Amino acid sequence: MFPFKTLAASCLILAGCGGAATSPATPDGGGDAAAKTGKTFATAAEAPQYEGSNFRAMRIFDLEASQYLDETALLEAIDDDRLVFFGEQHETAPVQELELWLLQRMTTRHNDVSLAMEHFQHDEQPVVDSYLAGAISSADFEKTSQPWKAYAQYWKPLVEHMKDNGRPVLALNIPDEALQTLYAKYPVTPLNAFNAWDATFAYDKSVAPRPLAAWDATYKAYFESSFDYEAHGKKLGMNYADALNYFTDLALIRDETMAYFIAQGLKNGGRVMTVAGDWHVQTGLATPDRAVRYAGDSPRSNLVTTTTTAKLDAMRAASVSGRKLAHFVLVYEAQ
Repeated sequence: MFPFKTLAASCLILAGCGGAATSPATPDGGGDAAAKTGKTFATAAEAPQYEGSNFRAMRIFDLEASQYLDETALLEAIDDDRLVFFGEQHETAPVQELELWLLQRMTTRHNDVSLAMEHFQHDEQPVVDSYLAGAISSADFEKTSQPWKAYAQYWKPLVEHMKDNGRPVLALNIPDEALQTLYAKYPVTPLNAFNAWDATFAYDKSVAPRPLAAWDATYKAYFESSFDYEAHGKKLGMNYADALNYFTDLALIRDETMAYFIAQGLKNGGRVMTVAGDWHVQTGLATPDRAVRYAGDSPRSNLVTTTTTAKLDAMRAASVSGRKLAHFVLVYEAQ
């Protein structure tokens, strides 16, 4: 046994933690039969570069086809995708600016884009909606919506862009209060505690439906590849095996909850661009596969991530269970 507060703090650290389209879209978000106008390039030297305040020399790379694209080709490739997942490195200014770069182009091209964010807890959705509707001030929104630390520096431009365009923002994450309830049940495993919640649970409407099936070996191995036992187990008195199982449960609960609310965002039609940590997005094994499952109608989806030029070769060589880390990579240099 170990102190509850220590376990909770460690868990909260963890908490912070496709296919090509065939035609460009018309302004109402539908497809048409017009020929593609985007271009592809065999080498980086031939490919166009894009500049920003925090990034420079950004090029678009197709990991699956092993070629570079211009922005038109990228947008054409995701035109028919109802789910676009952007995997981020948290609090990395070039990455968050690149998220905005893609979001701006998607909302210009389509009038039916919603933005789904890991950075807000789902029980704060009414506060998010009130702010987007102009019912509360920016200051009140940031005080009451419990956004991630450094929200104003990194993610606020994304929300402001959606507000300016009259488009929804979806709060995805499991409420902290629900997490605390799970931690308080230790040594009951998080998944067993989660599945015991019924409709009377205070946060029933802000978590994935129960019961959840246990994770499989593929998901566990994927989680283990980035599991920090020293930070999330050893110091808490858990042996490695118990800690790995415990924190894999928590990761699964988070992925299922985010995926469920992404799928809910598709119910009104249109498309959803999701911004979440790279681990949740890369390969599709965590949140994306689950969002497609919850949607139930096999929506087309795509994975986008970022890397620096120096790390592109490593990303090209990497795979998990036979899957590339993403389909498209925005390859940049920091300013």
